[in-house]
Amino acid sequence: MRILILLSLLMVSLTAKADLRGELQSLTEHLVVDGGSQLPSGGRVHLPVIVEDFYSRQDYQAAWQDRQQAQRMLDLLRGSFDDGLSPDDYHYSELMALWSLRNDEWPEKDRARARFDVLLTDGILLYIQHMAKGKVDPRLLDPTFNYAQLDFDIHTISGQLQQAIAEDSIDEILERLRPAMPFYYQMVAALRHYRALAASGEFRALPTDVVLKPGQEYPVVPDLAERLVQLGYLPSAGPDRRYGGAVQDAVRVFQRDHGLDVDGIVGAQSYHFLNMTPAERVDALRVNLDRVRWIAQDLSDEMLVVNVAGYELYYIRGDELLWETPVMVGTIAHQTPIFTKRLRYLEFNPTWTVPRSIIGRSLLPKFKADQSYIAEQNYLLYDRRGEVVNPASIDWANANMGNFPYRVVQQPWESNALGRVKFMFPNSYAIYLHDTPSRYLFSRSARAFSSGCVRVKEPLRLAELLLDDSQQWSLSQVEAVVDSRKPQVRVPMEREVDVMLMYWTTSPARDGRMQFHADIYGKDAPALAILDAPPEAS
Repeated sequence: MRILILLSLLMVSLTAKADLRGELQSLTEHLVVDGGSQLPSGGRVHLPVIVEDFYSRQDYQAAWQDRQQAQRMLDLLRGSFDDGLSPDDYHYSELMALWSLRNDEWPEKDRARARFDVLLTDGILLYIQHMAKGKVDPRLLDPTFNYAQLDFDIHTISGQLQQAIAEDSIDEILERLRPAMPFYYQMVAALRHYRALAASGEFRALPTDVVLKPGQEYPVVPDLAERLVQLGYLPSAGPDRRYGGAVQDAVRVFQRDHGLDVDGIVGAQSYHFLNMTPAERVDALRVNLDRVRWIAQDLSDEMLVVNVAGYELYYIRGDELLWETPVMVGTIAHQTPIFTKRLRYLEFNPTWTVPRSIIGRSLLPKFKADQSYIAEQNYLLYDRRGEVVNPASIDWANANMGNFPYRVVQQPWESNALGRVKFMFPNSYAIYLHDTPSRYLFSRSARAFSSGCVRVKEPLRLAELLLDDSQQWSLSQVEAVVDSRKPQVRVPMEREVDVMLMYWTTSPARDGRMQFHADIYGKDAPALAILDAPPEAS
């Protein structure tokens, strides 16, 4: 009798597994046979082809049979919120609704269990994908983007997920994929801080009708001090209405962190950032967390990172920030593109071959107005045979870009547009790092002045650091080469150094706080719209 009971229970178990297997096969085959991402039992799958391949590889057996493991996976999906992502992109609310009924009788139990299994698999896969390379596809916003990202090959991912479930190692995989950059973890901490501040309801806009100048009394000063406490710039606030002392010092640090003129005067620009709401800061951090995920799998041991929005260049070796310097970047009309390339060589006393677009936009009108400008600015004109042309032989009155076949090259000198040195990482955009004769512009807080290239404030110091040879290329020796006026002295790079052009509207400050920068190219809003939208099926 006992044997019959055991056999009966075994048959019930086998029947239940068979029914569940049938439901899983029906659900997942529907995703590819019918070509849709909607499950017939409810819910939408974001990675239907990978999900179907995953279940077919394991003969349509349930993946999440260990309840403790399933609970931890739900906790992982909930934790995506801390990385600036939305748990509901990974079916979290749907899964929790099903999970809450697990100890009761699910209506259409096998179908509900199959739906839970498929949605959890899809959610985990999509979360892994987003952690590996970001939710937003950077190429939709920056067609120049060429950073290497992980390839989600269907069969490879299916097999790796099977192994990870068997080894119970999915949380370790996600932790390895999380960007191993201090900058990323600083943003995560800042995100938590500003979310708490937004939830507290304690943020009130400061009145902006009075410009605050040191040494004078204003009713708004106590509120200003409290705002600086909220943002981490003051340890405490008091009732003093006189603007100065610790409050003024904190304002100066705040101005530095937000790319403003550091003058201690609170005017329109300072008020703009002081009144940036916690919710706005949360959105900026979420967008930039995703931007870090875009490039996290393509970091080099040694790199020059240009933050276009922050007007800064960082020289990083290993995990160490060796040096940083201000830069100028492209104007809104001529934006610096976002891409990465290997630094190949440095060139001292460079010539500048002027792009046709700049000739037509800027130089040709000046040449036509005053031919002496050509010699004064040390330009040479070359014909198609490569021979120098006498400007006096050109019919300037009728000259236009349609009949101006000449190559314009500025010779090396102190006012050469490229300055004394350029840093070459050959690319199809003719973008590089270089010196500039317009060094006075580095005193400006907003420095979008170039035609796309990146102008470096201390280029000779950067050259010394990159060449890293105190015997042959000390700073004094670099300066001697420049002072010699010997044209186009090319020095190849003997180490692998990558130049990474990025666009971050938040960046780490020197003392652990986050800096927030103006979104000069207007890239944040479209990135945030995609980040907030439901994922598209792929």
